[in-house]
Amino acid sequence: MTTTVVALTLIVGVLTFAAGAFLTAETAVRVLRRREARVAAERKSLNAAWKYLREVYGIRKPTNRR
Repeated sequence: MTTTVVALTLIVGVLTFAAGAFLTAETAVRVLRRREARVAAERKSLNAAWKYLREVYGIRKPTNRR
């Protein structure tokens, strides 16, 4: 009887841990995808702004050359 209770408790614990890990991973993926979409939109906007400045005013992006 005691062995059965311990075994069932361990099984439930493992399943609970696995479910928690899965949900955490899914949440992390959603957050990263949302952040990646935001960064991509910002990058697109900045590239469009630089393209406009380059075409209209002949301005070049600053480089990190020393």
